[in-house]
Amino acid sequence: MKLAIFDFDGTLGDTTGIILTTMAATFRAMGRQPLSEAQYRSVIGLPLEKCFSSLIPLDEAGEAEYAAAYRKMFDELDKKGAVTLYPGVLDTMRKLKDDGMKLAIASSRHRHTLDRYIAELGLAPLIEMTVGADDVTKAKPDPQPVNIILDALGVPAAEAAMVGDAPFDILMGRAAGCRTIAVTYGNGTAEDLRAAGADFLADSFTDIVQMLK
Repeated sequence: MKLAIFDFDGTLGDTTGIILTTMAATFRAMGRQPLSEAQYRSVIGLPLEKCFSSLIPLDEAGEAEYAAAYRKMFDELDKKGAVTLYPGVLDTMRKLKDDGMKLAIASSRHRHTLDRYIAELGLAPLIEMTVGADDVTKAKPDPQPVNIILDALGVPAAEAAMVGDAPFDILMGRAAGCRTIAVTYGNGTAEDLRAAGADFLADSFTDIVQMLK
């Protein structure tokens, strides 16, 4: 493998706590009974608007209204230190970089928070390229985010791996023709990740090193 493409939320960055809190707060603010954590987890990784319409019936105007409420509350909760890296991420990424592997990120997160997290968490010097929600017209599980990175970095799909924690990440990587590695410590269940067709399952981030050879 010459290139590893990573999801951010639930794979590199532990954003689950702040996302779950904000999702529940958004439902309450919109006058709806909050759903279960499992339901919220099942949509993490989709574009924000689609998270809500995947959980409850919404038209485009409703999607935009829920997304706007979510963003407002998220910004209020998003204090420095609210998001951390999972154990082993930084050291493993440094090792991969030192071994000559190109590293990239394909996220459904918008750039105004994605770029800030990457910088604050010390990942910026290690990353060749990032693709966020602002950079695509077709989001996960469509392969467009991965294809943009493959084309820009000149790496064939057969020499690249997609690493993520949600079925959407695995389906995206498979559609692009990449090897797929699912981490089981994030938001997707091992059962759902296997069903999506993951080539490998990793219980910790450090496990992916062997899977990228």
